[in-house]
Amino acid sequence: MPGNILNNLYRLNFPDCTREALSFLTSFISQDCATIPGLSANTEQIIVEICQEFVLFKSVRGPQKLTAVQELHLLDMICTCFSEAPEKCKYRMFNLMFGAHGDGTVNLLTKLVSLALSVRCTPVLLCAAIWMQERDSLSPDVKGLTQRLVSDYCILFPDHSSVFSTLPSVSPLFACNFVTAATSLYSFAGPDSLPPLALLQHVSEWVYKDNTMCCESLRQAAIHSAYTTPVPGLTGWCVRGPLVCCQLKKKSSDVHISQSHVDSLLACLDKLHLALLQSIAFTAYVNLSPGLISASDLAHIAQTLQVVARPNPSVEEEAACTIALERLAQILQVSANTRTYIADRGKIKEMESLAKHKLPYNRLLSMVLNNQLLGVLTTQQ
Repeated sequence: MPGNILNNLYRLNFPDCTREALSFLTSFISQDCATIPGLSANTEQIIVEICQEFVLFKSVRGPQKLTAVQELHLLDMICTCFSEAPEKCKYRMFNLMFGAHGDGTVNLLTKLVSLALSVRCTPVLLCAAIWMQERDSLSPDVKGLTQRLVSDYCILFPDHSSVFSTLPSVSPLFACNFVTAATSLYSFAGPDSLPPLALLQHVSEWVYKDNTMCCESLRQAAIHSAYTTPVPGLTGWCVRGPLVCCQLKKKSSDVHISQSHVDSLLACLDKLHLALLQSIAFTAYVNLSPGLISASDLAHIAQTLQVVARPNPSVEEEAACTIALERLAQILQVSANTRTYIADRGKIKEMESLAKHKLPYNRLLSMVLNNQLLGVLTTQQ
């Protein structure tokens, strides 16, 4: 009985109490008749107490703080538990541990995900990916997790991280949702929002090598209705990036960014833009419904480009702005032709107005927007 196991666990010290608790929770949750919602109040309370006391160490009977070595041992035991647990109970276990909002477990989760990355523990990464998808990439918890991982693997590492290089093959859904969150964290709209070069290098390589990565969250839409894709954020990077980099070159001494660093950013953006177009085209062949990007997303990117562009641009800035506008047009054209975007006549007209009155004239963008307005009008008639 759950009550008996709880009494027994209180007699054990760490790590034995945690090992026994994880074993019991796995066995209990994996039973077809035992799901956490719907159990009797007393039984559910005991299950939660076992998890809180002996896995998360949020003791109600007094503070019990693990040492750094003990915490690492705890994380290793959790990874092992998820690797060995039956498939049907993995996310139930994860949700029991980390599903509650605002309960102070995000710090432990962040450390767990970082360890799971380094040891390539796919079950933990998959559960974390679903957790990110359900919470939304804009939530503080997801942004906090993403920022810590970027710090651990893209900033603190002096060399190219082999852990990150292989991430999409270890957990494609985690890589997809991580990139979505990263584009929320780093908007690439100026010197204060640049993604770290190592992060941009990893992301551009991931998307270039695997055209399926950007649609992994969309594949999950039938199971988890809440989803976002990395395509809008990455499009924003590719569109704003050339103009921002051009401005950085002109004042590199003020923002302490070298010319070679800016050149590396530009090279990554070129690669990423090509990879994005290939990914959008690929999605059309796997029978996924529209949802990679929307007309609303593209209109928002056009508005932000208006903010980034200066009133009296230099010749170099004009050239960079031309690249930016053509990339926006290319993404719109390819996504429309492959029916992988959500059309909206009002948003297309909004972009047309911006292109006419607020942004430098670009022939390609004007043609694409005009064709889109005609296409939407024809569809509605």
